[in-house]
Amino acid sequence: MLSEVEKGTRPDKATQTERLTQELEAEILNGDLSPGQRLDEMTLAERFAVSRTPVREALRILATSGLVELQPRIGAVVARPTVSEVMEIFELVGELEAVASRLACERMTDAHSLRIAEAYKECCEAVCSKDVSLYMDCNDIFHRAIHDAADNRALSGQLSQLSKRLTPYRRFITFRPERREKAEKEHEMLACALRERNGEAAALAMKDHVRMLADDALILARSLKL
Repeated sequence: MLSEVEKGTRPDKATQTERLTQELEAEILNGDLSPGQRLDEMTLAERFAVSRTPVREALRILATSGLVELQPRIGAVVARPTVSEVMEIFELVGELEAVASRLACERMTDAHSLRIAEAYKECCEAVCSKDVSLYMDCNDIFHRAIHDAADNRALSGQLSQLSKRLTPYRRFITFRPERREKAEKEHEMLACALRERNGEAAALAMKDHVRMLADDALILARSLKL
């Protein structure tokens, strides 16, 4: 049976680990921590005013999700995938997103359909605002609305994890105005197919959309010499 001291310390430890995991993940996804950047346990512990234990646990969790790599004699670094790894992830995401789009056409309720339409409209408005962060948020909401309509939690979970690994590269691509404009044309075709509940057309439109992102990501990856 746990003592009162043990009962009191475990939740705090868990909270510290969860908080660190969330904050470090956000910094990686926002580009504040760059691919290949070393994550020194002592430095992070001092920065967040915690012991090294929750830092170490947070880094292990992030390594499991693919956002951090644990390298012998070096320690933790922000994941820096090779060109082929970036392209492989985009390829897999394209296939899974296509499945989600097809399932959404088969399973969506009227409420799902309305939410997808609203999210698409918000994406269009975000493009006009020229606010990149807003656009990325709206884009994620649009894709999640499709995932929700597909009604497959295993599929949604896989897409969420893979999308996080691609976020730093997607963010760089999205900063290019011409990419956002192209993406909205691709979204228009996708939204139309979803509205008509045409599964094959929706799957094809989604694969084309992700493939276009992958082409831009390839240029980025080469420029960064991944």
